[in-house]
Amino acid sequence: MLEILVVDNDTTPTAREKVSTFGHDLIRYVHEPQPGLAAARNRALDEAHGTVLVFIDDDETAGPLWPQGLVDTMDTTGAALVGGPVETVFTHSPADWVEAGGFFDRPSDPDNSTQHWLRSGNLAIDLAQTQRINLRFHPAFGLSGGEDVAFSRQARSHGLDLRWSATASVSESVGPDRTNLKWLYHRQQNSACNWTRVDVMLDRRPLTYGKAIARATIRLAQGLAYTFAGLATGNRVRTNQGLMLVARSHGTYTGLIGRHSTPYS
Repeated sequence: MLEILVVDNDTTPTAREKVSTFGHDLIRYVHEPQPGLAAARNRALDEAHGTVLVFIDDDETAGPLWPQGLVDTMDTTGAALVGGPVETVFTHSPADWVEAGGFFDRPSDPDNSTQHWLRSGNLAIDLAQTQRINLRFHPAFGLSGGEDVAFSRQARSHGLDLRWSATASVSESVGPDRTNLKWLYHRQQNSACNWTRVDVMLDRRPLTYGKAIARATIRLAQGLAYTFAGLATGNRVRTNQGLMLVARSHGTYTGLIGRHSTPYS
């Protein structure tokens, strides 16, 4: 059974009228008023009628081999979760340092390769395998993101197979509201915070905390060195790369003390 499920995650059903204009029997609309990505994705898990659920975000555009590439890899490998590339498409001409610094680069791995975690913006889920272990998107990551890190890493911790489809690419539109230092710093801080929170959620041994502290301390030292070297030489790319390392150190420490990262769009 093929179906397009639209989950409207606004407090009021603002997208209902827009979706109704499509007038297609394959499109089904549901309204999930509880805010946050975890609630929206869990609603999709509950509503899905097929054997495979595929996620794509509302700011992404599917490539020509999506979602077939995800399904093909799942059929070939038997994986429970399959992810694919998300390619950045700028809607404007960003500052030179943005592209030169690779701040929006996302590496793509070989086809069918094993993964340690996967993003949910381009993700196929074998529902039978995830339902067997009652895998859900964790509500603690509802508003600030990171629900995909928790979901996929929990899947891996239960022995489920995570794979990559190099052909199933989607593109993500990035506007000027994201190509600034404040947004990029926030994103790196947020990412490191959520990763660390998942580390602690999966393994609360002192060793986990020790590794995270060491990682944060090294990143802080590297980040400060890069930042000051960039400032001294007038190299804005190096300066901002250093600030991103500082942001990840900041986020790691924040995650260790149990604080949530703050939402960003």
